[in-house]
Amino acid sequence: MRGARCRGAAGFTLLEVMVALAVVATAFTALLGLQVRNVRLVAREQAYTQALLLARSMITEVELAGYPEVGFAEGDFEDTHPGRYPGFRWQRTVTDFLLDTREVTVRVVPNGDESAAAELTLFVRPESQ
Repeated sequence: MRGARCRGAAGFTLLEVMVALAVVATAFTALLGLQVRNVRLVAREQAYTQALLLARSMITEVELAGYPEVGFAEGDFEDTHPGRYPGFRWQRTVTDFLLDTREVTVRVVPNGDESAAAELTLFVRPESQ
C-alpha cells in the first residue's frame, strides 16, 4: 500500500503544528506588548530624571541668590539651555512660612506629563549680618 500511513508512525499532524504556532504567536504578542510598555516606562523615567536635575539646578540658583521675594513665576528652559529641553516647563512659588522663613517650591514638568513631574522645596532665611 503506497501512500498509506502506517500505524504508530512518528510525527506531528498539521492540526498540532497549527495549534502550536497559534500558542507561540499569542505568547510573542504578549511579550511585544510588555516590551512597548517597558520602553514607555524608560522614557518616562528618563524625563523624570532630567526634570529632577533641572529642578535641583533651579533650587541651587535660589540658594545662591539669597532671600527671594514672595510670588509665583513660570517659564521654560530656552533662555538657560537653548534647544536642550524642549517641552520642559518650570514653576517657582515663594511663600512666607514662619516668621522670616520663606518656602520656595520648584516644579518641573517634562512635556506636559504631570506623572513625571519633579518638585523640590527649599526653606530660606535671610542671612545674618
